[in-house]
Amino acid sequence: MGTILLLAVWAAIYPTLLACVVVMMLLPRPEPLLLGFLLGAITVSVSCGLVIVLALGGSSGATTTTKHTVSPVAELVLGAILLLLALVLFSGRDQRYDAAIERRREAKAAKPPSKAMQRLQSGTPRVTFVVGAVVNIPGVTYLAAMDLLARQHLSTFSAVLVVLAFNAIMLLLLEIPIVAYALAPDRTAAAVQEFKSRLVRDEGRIVYWCALLAGAALLAIGVAHLVF
Repeated sequence: MGTILLLAVWAAIYPTLLACVVVMMLLPRPEPLLLGFLLGAITVSVSCGLVIVLALGGSSGATTTTKHTVSPVAELVLGAILLLLALVLFSGRDQRYDAAIERRREAKAAKPPSKAMQRLQSGTPRVTFVVGAVVNIPGVTYLAAMDLLARQHLSTFSAVLVVLAFNAIMLLLLEIPIVAYALAPDRTAAAVQEFKSRLVRDEGRIVYWCALLAGAALLAIGVAHLVF
């Protein structure tokens, strides 16, 4: 069960979802947009999870092919790569990276937004519901977690609770701003603007810390899986 929880945390680190959340928070009246997106995401994600766990028993071809992606070797290799990236950034040899970031920003400025982002910017909860459903079609991590859950042979009630808990963790990037806007809308809007400015200004440092922490965590998890 611990592995399923770790997969939920890993699934929550979803760049596309983060980008969608940031876009919606910067639009006027983001609360209904975020709520519509969350409802769409939950509808698709929970439905697929329940079908995999309860109806298919985790035996679908998609889940079978994903079980190898969470092996200790994969965790160790990915962790080592992330730590190497952190070392490069820490050593000051990241000038090429900074130049690449600058070129990417310029390219993004000249490139029109994707269709999904254009839809989000239209600013209606119905549209964000559809985008949320499409963006949260289950991926590799989600399928692997549901496959592991099906193999636990839990009762129907327990399995449903775990699926709901998994999705609650996976969608924290949506749930946190919804709660924040409900409790303190003005302070949340100011914090969002500050975060956006800091992200643009300190992108290299943020990447360094994310790579360092994620790499160390993956190495620890991989070693634990090999030992235990």
